[in-house]
Amino acid sequence: MRNIKSLRVLIVQPRSHDRDTLHRHLTRIGFLTEVNWPPSPKIFEMSDVVFVAVRSVAEAGADLKWSIDAPPAAMVALLDYENPAIMEEAIRLGPHAVLGLPIRNFGAVASVFVALQNFKRQKKLNSTIKRLKSRIEGDKLLSKAKDVLLCNSEMTEEDAYKALRTHAMNKRVSIQEIAKSIVNAEGILAEVGLRPGINSHAPNAVKSKGVNEE
Repeated sequence: MRNIKSLRVLIVQPRSHDRDTLHRHLTRIGFLTEVNWPPSPKIFEMSDVVFVAVRSVAEAGADLKWSIDAPPAAMVALLDYENPAIMEEAIRLGPHAVLGLPIRNFGAVASVFVALQNFKRQKKLNSTIKRLKSRIEGDKLLSKAKDVLLCNSEMTEEDAYKALRTHAMNKRVSIQEIAKSIVNAEGILAEVGLRPGINSHAPNAVKSKGVNEE
């Protein structure tokens, strides 16, 4: 767990007994606690954990500009009702933890650390997904570049890969960058009619004979 005194907590909720109670409780524990209403999305990024009063946000029609896929901070949803509309709004926001109202002497601190842990896990998963997507796109690009070389030379697939790797090492760039340059160049040549294009002369393509050809 991080040092409590370094954690910045923001409470997005109109002035109420619950907000004042939560603010006093978190401040007494040692969190750097601030309140905010109406919501100001710009300050979310300056917080580690944001408590959001879901019903208040829904009733005010406030736009938190909150990205569920790449949230700026960990979110704890404050819920005082469990009707379908409020639950739908809570799901839409994608909180990392939930705290019921009214505020009690237990649960608030736990929700902070549960939210932080889930937020950290989400960031790690997002990073892994981004890395895997980049790798897949790189592999696709490399495959296209090899096709270009195979269709314009007598190289084998292994030779084509070695040529790409050697050129990348000589240029001190990634093999994906070399592959991208080759594919882009082939595309330009195809557009001006100097090359038939990758798809039309793929190495596995077989020209069909006409009906009368023997």
